[in-house]
Amino acid sequence: MANIFMHYSCIESQKRRCEMKQSIVILLISCSLLLIGCTEESKRTSIEDLGMVSSIAFDVANDKEMKMTVSVPHPTTELPKNTQTYSVDTQLIQEGLVKVSSQADKMIILNQLRTLLFSEELARNGKVAEVIEHFYRNSTVGNNVRIAIVKDRAEDFLKAEFPDKPNIDTYLNDLLQPAHHTSFSPFTTLHDFQYSESNPIYFSMTPYLELEKESFKIASVALFDRGKMLDTISTKEALIVQALIGKGKLPPLAIKLDEPSDKEQLQIQLVKNKVKITGNRNIEAPKLKIALNLQGTLYEYKGDKDLGKIKEYKELETEVSKYVKKDVEDVIKKLQELEVDPVGFSEYFRMYHKGRWTEELSKKIMVSGDFKVTVDFKLLNTGALK
Repeated sequence: MANIFMHYSCIESQKRRCEMKQSIVILLISCSLLLIGCTEESKRTSIEDLGMVSSIAFDVANDKEMKMTVSVPHPTTELPKNTQTYSVDTQLIQEGLVKVSSQADKMIILNQLRTLLFSEELARNGKVAEVIEHFYRNSTVGNNVRIAIVKDRAEDFLKAEFPDKPNIDTYLNDLLQPAHHTSFSPFTTLHDFQYSESNPIYFSMTPYLELEKESFKIASVALFDRGKMLDTISTKEALIVQALIGKGKLPPLAIKLDEPSDKEQLQIQLVKNKVKITGNRNIEAPKLKIALNLQGTLYEYKGDKDLGKIKEYKELETEVSKYVKKDVEDVIKKLQELEVDPVGFSEYFRMYHKGRWTEELSKKIMVSGDFKVTVDFKLLNTGALK
């Protein structure tokens, strides 16, 4: 009898333990659901309290301060504008971001920063390198942030409104991404600029934008010497620089062989570019040979030549080669006058130099170098003829 009583007692005890375990499991599940709900609510609240900066524009405010304009996209589409801009005058970037946070009543963060714009005035004052170094050292900012110099006020670009472009930040960033029709542009990133500024061989380049009636335009390319903008080169000159660097894909080339009469014009799509540069290794009397080989398809031709005849076809190739050769020589001459070397010609002397290489040596090679240029252009086929 005692054994039966003990058996039933054990069964009751096991039931109570099972019920207790079930209660604990239910309690834990309930708590987990509550915590998940609280976490999601916390996330929603925190995102609404954050101002995720997409673009920043810098202008000269006065002798001591910069004007910093920040573009912050809205997390929702309930507001009439997709983005809100805030402008402050500041000497320090971090101080400016704190001021913007006060204006926006949000915590400003830079995780989504994609574009930095600088006015030409600020760039010529030599402030660009200082600003870029600040963002480069910020671990929350990605190295692929795009950089551009703009004509007139940089803030006007972030505040521009175009009917067919509802999101200016997206439009601006897309414009500064590599594309075939604008491949004359260096498409400079934060990392690119910082690298060229810290490298004694290369000189920085950035796209130069202009604000038109209904769009932005990459009008030219800005050249720098240690963080200070010196001048711009045209899109055609920038194409030559990209060809000398060895860029494979280049934009179409428009040529007028009989200027100023314009009797002979052609449009060429460059499909292949190969460049070979050699130096004589003599820093005191530097000589460089540049051999440029180009191939292209003739999209359109207007002139008197009968391109169905091999002789005249070859004559056109020769004339284009001479035309491009003169363009290359003119670009090199301009770079020599500015004492900048965005191509990196001095690398063909540095690799044989014993000792430390300096920016002064790069300038010496560029300024005193004797450049011999040869261009060999081949037409692959003909397009529309007039």
